[in-house]
Amino acid sequence: MSRRWHLASLLVALFAAVTGLNLLSAQLLSDIRIDITQGGLYRLSPGTRSIIADIDEPVRWTFYYSRRSAADYPAVRSYGARVRGLLQSYALAADGRIVLTEIDPEPYSEEEEAALAAGLTATPAGEGDRIFFGLVAENAVDNRQVLAYFSPQREALLEYDLSRSLAELSQSEQRRVGILTSLPIQPGAFGARPSHIVDEIGAAHEIVWIENGFSDLPNIDALLVLHPPRLAADQIYRLDQFVLRGGRAIFALDPLALAAFRPGPDGLPPPNARRSTSLGELLSAWGVSIPETEVAMDRSLGLPVQITEDGRNAIRNYPLWFSVGPAQLNADDLSTADLQRGVNFGSPGHVRLSAVDGLGVRVLVQTSDEGALVSTDTAAGNPSPAALLSDYAPADRAPVLGVRLSGMFPSAFPDGAPSGNSDDHLPVSNRSGDVVIMADVDWLDDPYFLREDPSFGLSIVADNPGFLLNLIDLAVGDPALLELRSLPSSARPMTRVEALRASAAAAYSEEQAALEARAAEIEEELDALLSGRSPVDGAETSLESRITQLRAEMSEARDRLRTIEHSFRQDIDRLESALRFWTLWMPPLIILLTGLGVGIWRRRRTLS
Repeated sequence: MSRRWHLASLLVALFAAVTGLNLLSAQLLSDIRIDITQGGLYRLSPGTRSIIADIDEPVRWTFYYSRRSAADYPAVRSYGARVRGLLQSYALAADGRIVLTEIDPEPYSEEEEAALAAGLTATPAGEGDRIFFGLVAENAVDNRQVLAYFSPQREALLEYDLSRSLAELSQSEQRRVGILTSLPIQPGAFGARPSHIVDEIGAAHEIVWIENGFSDLPNIDALLVLHPPRLAADQIYRLDQFVLRGGRAIFALDPLALAAFRPGPDGLPPPNARRSTSLGELLSAWGVSIPETEVAMDRSLGLPVQITEDGRNAIRNYPLWFSVGPAQLNADDLSTADLQRGVNFGSPGHVRLSAVDGLGVRVLVQTSDEGALVSTDTAAGNPSPAALLSDYAPADRAPVLGVRLSGMFPSAFPDGAPSGNSDDHLPVSNRSGDVVIMADVDWLDDPYFLREDPSFGLSIVADNPGFLLNLIDLAVGDPALLELRSLPSSARPMTRVEALRASAAAAYSEEQAALEARAAEIEEELDALLSGRSPVDGAETSLESRITQLRAEMSEARDRLRTIEHSFRQDIDRLESALRFWTLWMPPLIILLTGLGVGIWRRRRTLS
């Protein structure tokens, strides 16, 4: 009896000790987090820690998350835990300067009204319910940044979105983006045509238009050079020194700028339109060249166009106009990580690279392995798809369409300004800079990403605007944002199960296709017989017996199809049952058997 009381007391003491240890650790170790997830899902980048370190006054983060409503949606629930964990990592790193509050808004409550008033987006759920899943960030002077909805499609940019909201809270005024271009896209200018890209930039930033004859650059946060006019040596020198002083710039140059010749409101091409721009004297110092004699094309990514063949209209994929998708975009760069619809290009050039000490290079966009090069003069002659494909030869490596350069830039003018006025000349960067170079400007022209539907009006069909806005946001934002990484997905699909499922489906698909084809033939012959037409195969059997025979074959084919589908489902069910056994039941069973084995061994040892 005493042994029983001793065992019970020991169990009670053990339970009390474990409970006390949990309470104690919750108090003393709550600020300690160890991220052992693949890819470091909750680990903050150095750039984020730099932004957090610059917070001068407390920031209030209100995380609106309909936790109870999201419980019925596993994907939302899983991503909600992911977002919450990362928010907690921010709050922990901020050491009290980020005050995180989570609210689960009830329907028709004050919290729900506050979420809607703040600009959060609610997604519909079952039975008239709604799911809120966003963040409101406010500082001490009530400046506000709102992330309306944490979309799983932007998971790769989750840390970037959060860090950018922190950085923008500390900005007191709108960022200034300088635009230098020869294209007629400046609103109010003579012959200007509408530009969706300009509208988008103007909605987010202050645009400063740089005159063609500029002698110095204005005070701007970032520079956008789009197919520039002819520049004097001193003007190119100003661009050079802007970059060397840490200025961030985006260049869109083109050996065959179709957008430059697109007719304006008067139906005529702009006067003095330029076919090509390269700025070779500037870019060569940075190890970059864009050949003016070649453009890139891709037969595997070509966009469909309507052409006339032998007097008939036909739809063909046009290799010179193509759409690069996620497979051709850099998944690690924040400007391209979330682009899913692809970016459309028109007769783009290609970038050649050579190493330069102190400069890092990241390829942002390239063609597929089927990419090829063709003469600029050939492309300018509007060749047919057949002509382009007749002697098509893929390049040795996929042509590069866009790159990001970062680091310490050397000057293209080592001896100073061409005019001789170089009192403040920099032969090399005095701080790290960042430059993006695209070998095409047509991707920014409206026809390449806008479609007009008679019923629904204009719609964006590609990620061209999103790509440029991502580039600009990185250029005008906190320099630390460039140090951020695109995060890996937190989803962990059962790849083994999916592979087995695909294998099983392939095993059945051939027989299923044959049966479906035979069923279609039988149905066609039955229709012919029942409509009074002669049988397709000219059978000599009587009409009634033939119809009976065909119906029997049809019934047999459908039974076989149902059997195949049933067998397929049974195989998948057996696979899932086996996985469930090995993952849920086998580990505790092994522990139990091990414990029994150890107990029996110890008992026999004691008896002996």
